[in-house]
Amino acid sequence: MTRAFTVYVRPLLEYASCVWSPCSIKDVKCIESVQRWFTKWLPSMTNLSYTNRLRALGLDTLEHRRLQQNLLHTYKVLVGKLSTDHTDMFCIRLHYITRGHPRKLYPNFHRTNLRKNFFCEQVISPWNSLDITNDGVQSVAAFKRW
Repeated sequence: MTRAFTVYVRPLLEYASCVWSPCSIKDVKCIESVQRWFTKWLPSMTNLSYTNRLRALGLDTLEHRRLQQNLLHTYKVLVGKLSTDHTDMFCIRLHYITRGHPRKLYPNFHRTNLRKNFFCEQVISPWNSLDITNDGVQSVAAFKRW
């Protein structure tokens, strides 16, 4: 049943997660409740907590998977694997002396809070917290494994 869930249901929940990612706690809980209900519905998992059910089934939370997809999409944009121009989305200053990795992103200045929940603003903090070295990000497959 877990395989059927990951093949048929989870893609519907994760569709276009880079474009539409829930930002309010209510929306995150609503989407996560689908997976929470499914794992509780399995006969041998009814008495376990949600995190223990996920660990036993080898699944990640949908919020964690959305974060992974956002970071992967950011990598593809910055490396040039997608046909979008990264200067429209991100402010990058290449520094090779500062802490962290040389591809740090910086938030753009906006007068209103309208853009704070956009993909290009939400991904800045998780992206900058990554410990990326230049030799560890040679390909998309290597980034996925890492």
